[in-house]
Amino acid sequence: MSRQFAYTERRYHSVTLPAVRAKLFMLAFTGLLAHLQLGCGTGDQHAKGTVVYNCPANAAEVAVLQKEIPRFADTSGVNITLHPFTGQEKLYAMMAAGQAPDIFYTSSTMRDQLAAEGRLLDLRKVSEGDPFVNRLWPHSRQNSLSPDSGWYGVGNWEFACGVYYRKDFFDAAGIPYPDTSWTWEDCVTAARALTVRANPSEQPSRYGIFIGSHFVETLELMRGSRFTPNALTVTIPESSLDVYRKYIALMDEELMPDIRRVQAMGMQAPQLLQTGRVAMLVEAVPHQTLMETLTVPWGLAPLPRFAGHAPAYFRSASGGLSISATTANPSSTWKALVWIIAGASIYQPNPVLRDADFVSGWEQRYPKLVGSGFREVWDLSLKHNAGDPRFFVRYASWTSGPILEKLQPALDRLWARQSTVEDLLNTAHAINAGLRAHLEETLRHRTLQPAFRTHLERAMEQLDEPASH
Repeated sequence: MSRQFAYTERRYHSVTLPAVRAKLFMLAFTGLLAHLQLGCGTGDQHAKGTVVYNCPANAAEVAVLQKEIPRFADTSGVNITLHPFTGQEKLYAMMAAGQAPDIFYTSSTMRDQLAAEGRLLDLRKVSEGDPFVNRLWPHSRQNSLSPDSGWYGVGNWEFACGVYYRKDFFDAAGIPYPDTSWTWEDCVTAARALTVRANPSEQPSRYGIFIGSHFVETLELMRGSRFTPNALTVTIPESSLDVYRKYIALMDEELMPDIRRVQAMGMQAPQLLQTGRVAMLVEAVPHQTLMETLTVPWGLAPLPRFAGHAPAYFRSASGGLSISATTANPSSTWKALVWIIAGASIYQPNPVLRDADFVSGWEQRYPKLVGSGFREVWDLSLKHNAGDPRFFVRYASWTSGPILEKLQPALDRLWARQSTVEDLLNTAHAINAGLRAHLEETLRHRTLQPAFRTHLERAMEQLDEPASH
């Protein structure tokens, strides 16, 4: 898995605004002590022209940045001090201590909450006239807009999703490789032919496919499900329920290992493909670990289509880099943010930039990608970009926390085949019924910025409308 992907995919689960406030003040003292004790150059945070960047706590990444920062400082007059740490708890503590980094990662579900508290800089104030803005893919900027029309973050990485497959297994079974036109039925047929067992009474020694439960949402898009960005309530359309049933059917037929069995085997998804335990694997594109560790012949195909539905491919949109509202020099901090995304070599070629030849850059880094299907999968995800429907970024900041607190366990039970889709629908109804009290509590806080307060007051009206399924 790439360093960029690992950083962007830190799965921040949203918390309520009261919880944010409680964390900020309850952790203030602890955060201040930790900040002072780390000694990561933070004593120079307020020095003229110095910007503090909360970079990923990755030694290799830090080493590259430290090597390149002096050259950036010489040409821009802006010095960057690195403060490596991971996790929103630490960030909240530093904010409470009045020592927030100038640049830090925010997930889509926490960004609006912090913006509503006045803790993030509206990037429109510093980006006007900067050609960098036009270098971004329009969807990358759109994904970062908030209900008050403010721009509080810049996506710093993107990835798509595809099916990695073992060419040698397809060859041995006499099955043609999947292509850009293959369907779900084609995928299931191939999985049946590729599943191997000594006799019907034993579990397969090789399964046809493995799809991690966190990628089921990507198939919902292909089946025709569409979701309103920053949804306030849980909506599960019939098209999604159909996908859930098909996913469970793969395990019932033993074309795919039971989720619990995969955990018992102790294998990561890349190992399943490398060791031959599965013939096909749905995973992120690009996936650095797969590309560096696979020694078997492999190819890459897009997600299979569902008959009668136009292609709609997943593109991640789970977060990006934000600037603290308390940054001492907003213009210098903006220059630093632009360099991090578009200049630092560790992040290049960056897929959020439409003038970056992302595919060629990765093919140059990993020659085995040439002719693998990587280019076709990536181009399709751009041409038919359906966004990011994953549960942990599907819902609005204001309700994501209470929704996921109850919805995720219900989904886990469904994937373990301990409940039914009807049980999941009942859970969704119960969750929606309890959201009004949560929003009313949020609106009682005086720290909400006016535009966000108005947005929430209008959103409250939606709770009176039953969710469609």
